[in-house]
Amino acid sequence: MNVAVVFNKHPHLPPPQLKAIGGEIMRLFDGATFVVCRDYGDAYLPGAVVLEIDQSLEHKAKIAQIAEALLAVNPRYLVSVGGDGLSSYLALHISRRTVKPTMLGIAAGTANVGPIVSFKGEHLAHLTHASLQEVAIDAIAVSDENGFLGLGFNDVILADTFLGTEGGVCRNLSVEELLLRGRRVATTVGDRITTDGFSVLVNGEPRAFNRSVPIAQIVISPLQFDRLYGRAIFGALCHGRDATGLAAVGLISGNVVNSDPSSWESDDFTAIQHLLFTAGETVTFDGLGPDAHIVIDGNPYIRRGAVSCTVMTGAIHALKPKGGEIA
Repeated sequence: MNVAVVFNKHPHLPPPQLKAIGGEIMRLFDGATFVVCRDYGDAYLPGAVVLEIDQSLEHKAKIAQIAEALLAVNPRYLVSVGGDGLSSYLALHISRRTVKPTMLGIAAGTANVGPIVSFKGEHLAHLTHASLQEVAIDAIAVSDENGFLGLGFNDVILADTFLGTEGGVCRNLSVEELLLRGRRVATTVGDRITTDGFSVLVNGEPRAFNRSVPIAQIVISPLQFDRLYGRAIFGALCHGRDATGLAAVGLISGNVVNSDPSSWESDDFTAIQHLLFTAGETVTFDGLGPDAHIVIDGNPYIRRGAVSCTVMTGAIHALKPKGGEIA
């Protein structure tokens, strides 16, 4: 049995912890053949088969090459040691295959929200195959006028910044500076998300919303793992309990995804207009403003034109703890 492993090249854990994680991965899959790519896990998995990749590629292209190289050995499991962004990139490539390995996500990134990233390093010593279950995970498939962009398993944000770690501190980083000029630049979150011609359409039919409420951020999320049943404060999101193929749009009056601490201390109400949609429905956002780029599970994309989202049920399978999340 082959087990493919990818460690984030710039993880947010010190080397001793990463070596301990590597040891626990080898224990959990005892007897397997481990396969890694150069500089993305070989230092933490002694004896693993090491594949060579083109180190001159930019990050997204390099992760794509890593994913395809590892998937070519037909692994039974693919382990991601990083944040939501790394696991999302890898899952995108898995979703395109007929025979899909099951993922295991271990937290070592800026954001480790899930649902693929389900375990912290300290959880691993207590894991056995008997304590795990394979779960099918839904995703939001995102496209713009250039075509399909990616899959969001946690959330898709229409904004001009994404969260990244600089000097050990989580900051709002500019989408345009990174993708157009190759620079990681901290900035304030932009608020030019919509224009006067903004509209939300489901299968081509416009849906009404309150235009008098400002829209500072737009979020689209699967509801599969939100566990919101009975919590009326979440409004219609309560219907996400144990759901598959159900997602929600949030038109939000404030910037929820924001590393600036001052944004967490507002005394004003935050208004959110929610729209539920199901598998088989396409939600399109037209008339977006210049600050409405696309961030898929923390991975930034330059937006071109209108944005469309659909629910892809069971896009991948991942290992999660039986009986719910580990505390």
